[in-house]
Amino acid sequence: MLPAWTGEAPGWLLPNGVAMAYAATTMTDASKKRTVLAVQNIKGGVGKTTIAVNLAALLAEKHHKQVLVIDADPQCNASLYLLDDPRFDARTRNDPQRQEGNLYDLFHGDVRYLDVVTGQHYGPKRSTSNCRELVRTCAGGGSLSLVCGSAELFDVQEIAAELVLPRLKRWIRTTGDAYDHVIIDCPPSISSLSLSALKAADSILVPMAADVFSVHGLRILLETLARYKKVYDIQAKVAGVVLSLFPPDGDARRTGAENYAQRIREACATNVPAIPCLMQSISRDNAYPESFEKRSPLPFSPKPAHDRLVDELDAIATELGLIGGGP
Repeated sequence: MLPAWTGEAPGWLLPNGVAMAYAATTMTDASKKRTVLAVQNIKGGVGKTTIAVNLAALLAEKHHKQVLVIDADPQCNASLYLLDDPRFDARTRNDPQRQEGNLYDLFHGDVRYLDVVTGQHYGPKRSTSNCRELVRTCAGGGSLSLVCGSAELFDVQEIAAELVLPRLKRWIRTTGDAYDHVIIDCPPSISSLSLSALKAADSILVPMAADVFSVHGLRILLETLARYKKVYDIQAKVAGVVLSLFPPDGDARRTGAENYAQRIREACATNVPAIPCLMQSISRDNAYPESFEKRSPLPFSPKPAHDRLVDELDAIATELGLIGGGP
């Protein structure tokens, strides 16, 4: 049973929905323009984590940017993509003496609790000062860092949205100013956790497979986002839809995917307001799962065979305006 949170607002439980989001926020300070990027669709298995992690690696490795990935999915796939097992275990083990923080600690570290069954007060649990880990320092001055996820984030998804909604945005504002780009890998649900990510952002990229489920799911996702944006005053705008897992030339599934892609583009164009469907798609390729097994995103690969896939990521970054030439 979840303890009740005290000291901030009366609570109610937000039921889980089904979504996933890639959001982008632009902030300006005296020295640099920073983007905060997150990732969402109502359907899992559409390459959400693949896009988030590999796009982050591209910006760090090829464009020499300071990039932070925030793993807000309780499944922790982004963390497992970037950390080896010992480093992942060090940040997620259930040990009160653990010094290495994760995103769950960031949400809970300064909160006091009241157990509504026993009446016992406890907390705060842990300092949030050690939540970030440097994953890679890249040639040319770029770097990739991570806020590790945790399976305990499932608990955060069930907490009243009012209690957790501003936390990620506040944290990014106070400690994320060292980065050019912050990329949030959101959970495949409309929950307090994903809403907190969207509150921290101002643009949303939706990855979708070119299939019948996405054709029908796009409308549901857009309606759901519009409803919650109004309720919680979320300023995030849909930057576009990116087609993922797209069959390569010669694949028997290519013709069907092209037909569904056209229907998705038409749905984007006729939506009110219209939303972009990016020209560049992400190819279905075994190189991606292989890079996950190696815990090394494709932009870090020296293999020329991966150049085509990295160029796709580069084109997407350009369309999103993350690098020169975009809107």
